[in-house]
Amino acid sequence: MPRRCIACGATTPPFNIQCCPSCGQEFRKPANDSAPPNNKTHVKNNHSGHSKQPRVCPYKNLCAEYLRSLEWDRSLFDRRFNHCYCSDCYLESWSDTVEAAGSVYVIPRGWCRFGLQVDKVRTEVDHIWRNWIVTYHGTTPEAAQSIVVHRQFLIPGDKRLDGEKIAICPGHIEGQNHIYTSPTIAYSAHPCYCRPQLFRSQTTNKIYKAHIVLQCRQQPGSFKVQPETIGAGHQRICSIIPNDEVEIYTTVRASVLPYGILIQLEETS
Repeated sequence: MPRRCIACGATTPPFNIQCCPSCGQEFRKPANDSAPPNNKTHVKNNHSGHSKQPRVCPYKNLCAEYLRSLEWDRSLFDRRFNHCYCSDCYLESWSDTVEAAGSVYVIPRGWCRFGLQVDKVRTEVDHIWRNWIVTYHGTTPEAAQSIVVHRQFLIPGDKRLDGEKIAICPGHIEGQNHIYTSPTIAYSAHPCYCRPQLFRSQTTNKIYKAHIVLQCRQQPGSFKVQPETIGAGHQRICSIIPNDEVEIYTTVRASVLPYGILIQLEETS
């Protein structure tokens, strides 16, 4: 029987995972009836005499190293929403989708999410976790930082606080002044939206292509859906969302709320 996350209402897969794939809410284990009366849980030690520690994900640590290299203010983040979707943390046998706000939430396999601070009043008043769908917005580190710091998406023609006017990116369709998102990260991570940045890890001394996508909640009824505009033709972009439904656009700035920054690192040859 499917279970629902108490935080966001998403239907989660019926298998043993530590937190909700949608919002990052940790699942509580059932109370142990055999626990001592003082409620102190005894931990069985391993052969070295130390208590067993949680598994550390090398990929998550590598993505965290890249994020630190961007030097974003630490106050922007909320660790409760952190979740890694690499093949070791989110197994291949697990579902590619879950239900969130009555819509299909496509799991961002191969990416690692770092949670962002979200206004609590806003989420409660607008019932964001319960009613808003999950979408993705591919971008650059500089644009992502501006969106997160200023708590809003800007549309071409808008001005930033420093007075710079937002322009349509080279190669994009002129005159289309919208905010673009997608229900699948396979589309938002396309190079025309998500330009990779080279990153050398101090840990591995290897060079990686780093990609950034914002994971968002978006208000239903505030946007329109259209086919892909990257020239994919008959080539399927996502195995779940058809090509004629992969692009979402809106002019309602407040209808898109980022709650996580997703990072993917690809080792260069």
